[in-house]
Amino acid sequence: MFARNLHELAVSARFQKHRSDRLGEIAKRIAVTSQTGEKEMLLMTGIFRRAVQMIREENESRAQTHSKT
Repeated sequence: MFARNLHELAVSARFQKHRSDRLGEIAKRIAVTSQTGEKEMLLMTGIFRRAVQMIREENESRAQTHSKT
């Protein structure tokens, strides 16, 4: 879940595809090898999800503004 959400954040932030994919792989390694507890991982995952949602809302808002002009 952590890696998927970080990858989704990178995609939403318009990273290049190869960089988004690489970041997803790095996040998987971090999740497996870190000393981070479940609560910390869930906190970071939540932050990534919220950031993705905010980026999407901003993009939708911009798209609506552009379509009105």
